[in-house]
Amino acid sequence: MPELTLIRATAISLSVHLFFGVITLFVGALAIRLIDRFVLKRLDMEAEIARGNLAAAVLAGSLWIALAMILTKSG
Repeated sequence: MPELTLIRATAISLSVHLFFGVITLFVGALAIRLIDRFVLKRLDMEAEIARGNLAAAVLAGSLWIALAMILTKSG
C-alpha cells in the first residue's frame, strides 16, 4: 500500500498549493486595485485599456508580473 500513501501525499500537496495559489490571486487583485486607486489616482486603467491604450495595458501587465514575482519570492 505504499502507492496509496504517495497518492495521499500528492493530493495534500496539490490541495495546499492550489489554496495558496488562489489566495495569491486574490491578494494580487487587491493589490492592483489599491495601486490603481491610491497610486494612479488620475488614471483609470480599466477605461484606458477599454479605449485601446496599449501603454496602459502594458503597465497593468507589468504590475501583475512584478506582483507575482514579489508574492512568489521564497526564502
